[in-house]
Amino acid sequence: MRSRMRFIVAIGLAVVLGAWLAWTSIGGSLETYAGPGELAAATTYRLNGTVAPGAPADAAGRAQTDEGLVFTLRDKENPGQTVDVVYHGSVPDQFKAGREIVVTGALDEQGRFIAREDSLVTLCPSKFSDEPGDTQT
Repeated sequence: MRSRMRFIVAIGLAVVLGAWLAWTSIGGSLETYAGPGELAAATTYRLNGTVAPGAPADAAGRAQTDEGLVFTLRDKENPGQTVDVVYHGSVPDQFKAGREIVVTGALDEQGRFIAREDSLVTLCPSKFSDEPGDTQT
């Protein structure tokens, strides 16, 4: 009787741990990649675009406010489409105007993209260029 109870508890624990592992492993795939022109409210996105020049910024090209780092992201295919991004967390050294980045988050009521903390990733232009030796700085 005791060994049957241990077996049932072990199977139950294995099912719970397996479900948790499956949920955490597919969590990133539940987010949609989008550009600034494709955003809709109430959906989590991985936003991909280029940091736009000309936003209010300090000497390093960053605009730190009380609400976090605020910058404008421009769509790669349609440069006229932009969205303001509010970000909290560590900022990669390669973050600057003209650099392609990816952030995860959602739109707020004012139409700003509120990024998750520490979700900012800069993409290396040399890895994604069409021409060999073509690197943007």
